[in-house]
Amino acid sequence: MDVPEHIADIAAPKPSRDFTSSARDAGLSLVRNLSIPKPFPEAALEAQFLEDHSRRFCAFRRASALLALTVWVCFLWYDFNFGRESAVLAPVFMKIMALRVAGIVLLVFVGSLTLRASFASHAASQRVILTGVYGCNLLLLLLVALAPGPFNYTWYFVGLYLVFFFQFGFFYLKSRVALTAAVITFSSIVLLQVTIRILSPEDFFMGLFYLFNVVVIGHGVCVHAERVSRERFAAERALGVLNNELLTANVQLEKKNLDLLASKKDQETKTNALLALKEQQMLAAETASKEKSNFLAAATHDLRQPMHALNLFLQAAAEALHHDDVTEAARLIDESGRSSVILARFLNAVLDLSRLESGRVVPRYHVFDLKTAVLEAAEQLRPLAAMHGVDLRLRMPAAPVYVRSDAHWLGRAIVNLVSNGIRYADASKKAEPVVIVGVVRSATRTRIDVVDNGIGIAPEHWDSIFQPFFQVGNAEQDNDRGLGLGLSIVNAVVSILEEHRIELKSTEGRGSRFSLEMPICGSPLGETAPRSRGETSDLQTVPLDGLYALLVEDDSLVRASTEALLVQWGMLFDSAGSFEEFEETLRTIERYPDLIITDFRLRDSKTARDVAMLGATKLGRRCPCLVVTGEPAATIVPLACDHDVLSKPVSPAELRRQIASLISGRSVGDTARPC
Repeated sequence: MDVPEHIADIAAPKPSRDFTSSARDAGLSLVRNLSIPKPFPEAALEAQFLEDHSRRFCAFRRASALLALTVWVCFLWYDFNFGRESAVLAPVFMKIMALRVAGIVLLVFVGSLTLRASFASHAASQRVILTGVYGCNLLLLLLVALAPGPFNYTWYFVGLYLVFFFQFGFFYLKSRVALTAAVITFSSIVLLQVTIRILSPEDFFMGLFYLFNVVVIGHGVCVHAERVSRERFAAERALGVLNNELLTANVQLEKKNLDLLASKKDQETKTNALLALKEQQMLAAETASKEKSNFLAAATHDLRQPMHALNLFLQAAAEALHHDDVTEAARLIDESGRSSVILARFLNAVLDLSRLESGRVVPRYHVFDLKTAVLEAAEQLRPLAAMHGVDLRLRMPAAPVYVRSDAHWLGRAIVNLVSNGIRYADASKKAEPVVIVGVVRSATRTRIDVVDNGIGIAPEHWDSIFQPFFQVGNAEQDNDRGLGLGLSIVNAVVSILEEHRIELKSTEGRGSRFSLEMPICGSPLGETAPRSRGETSDLQTVPLDGLYALLVEDDSLVRASTEALLVQWGMLFDSAGSFEEFEETLRTIERYPDLIITDFRLRDSKTARDVAMLGATKLGRRCPCLVVTGEPAATIVPLACDHDVLSKPVSPAELRRQIASLISGRSVGDTARPC
């Protein structure tokens, strides 16, 4: 059947056009197979690919290194068995064996490097493989140069082909690196041939021809392997991205499901949370109420004891006076004074602890010499130490030890620690009771150590002793051993001072060491804490007779008791029960007062600040002012005059010392605080 002409034209193949296209495609494919693959655009991605490529073919490269060693050993065996029988090779036989052995040593070394964990990295694996490749090529070229013809070509030059097979195929090097190594080897052969003629011309050109073909074929294989590896890495990366997106979608879907479930249970959760919060608040309130009740019960009990004794002593003194027994009445009044001191000390301790734990106390930091604070504490407590038969010793460096702290509260802490060591001295021991107070400094910190050889503290009580009213070995609550608040105040003071801490080391029956540590400071360049400028013990002997004071106190009982005390000290005074009375007094006085004694908070919203400012205005100059108050120290603002502050209750001795210090121009340090 005949086919139409136009149909025949359409269906008939066009050999010339198809041949050209196929030839062009083949040429392009050849160029592509011989072109070095481009690296990934991002340097980080390229580095990641190289590391992945090295890890992927790490095991195969190790096996190839072992195979290369096996092949080299086989050639050594061949040279040994057949080379020693050849008369031509006899003169260089030992040199050939030496080069073969050197190759074994090289490949053993390279093989050992491939077994290391670092061989899995790209840089290390490439460095190790190229060491083996260049080493083997060098040894083979030496064998070619050393052996006579035609053995140098037929036995040793052909070994370069095997090296190229490993280089392009087995080791999976980057095509650029493998080609570079081949070009270097090729150039070395040409250079050796030109310089020392290692081969005959026929063998040289024949060898280069075959070697060139091996390089071209091997390069194509290497390029194809690298391209496949790169495409696989890119595909795995893309698949990983898709997997991550799928996982993200699944996570979002799961999150939406969880949000749906959470929204259903939200009301129930909120209700349970509110109930739990209410329960916690109730428990916290009950705990706080219980702790407060326990504190008040203990405080009330300890408060009643000296108060009860004070009432009995005063009543007994009244009875003695009724019977004209003045000597006994004086003794009983002294005893009542002792009870009053215990009562005042207890009230001050309770108030201090309450203020510290309430958070109302704001530390007032100054730079001062820590040795001065320790000396003042020791001077204050020496009578107590003598009464208990305790040897109080000081161990301090000669140079000043400057610290930045609150001089008042740090001093209180030192006094409490030393007092605690004195009161718990063990009189039953043969050794003399000793309390050592030492100052130890390092490069950045300093430490106050209070060491005693007293009764010691059992480890189970180390935490309890810092709780209020807890005392070791004082079940009968003997006041001579303190009130049980000293260490509680120390702990509260340390908690409010920056970078201060307290440490305890103790052995029951042998003694204790309390260490108060704080950061050291350089020499003071600015404001420093006011410290005593002389001994305070001699202030009690300063005469007060004839001094003239203005007393401002709105409490009639406190004013009357203060007036009675000033009369006994031989002082002259005018007293006022209000700010208005004080103002009237200033208009009528005929003598400039030596000092003003005032309460801090008066009626009609007046304070000691107003008293001090009015006094400076009316008198024409500033006047020493002593504030005796029950207000927390943190609420007292600075006054416009020379001033000191005493917290009620104040003992007569402390009041006398402070008056004497103001008159003589000295500060009593810890017994009075500047506002």
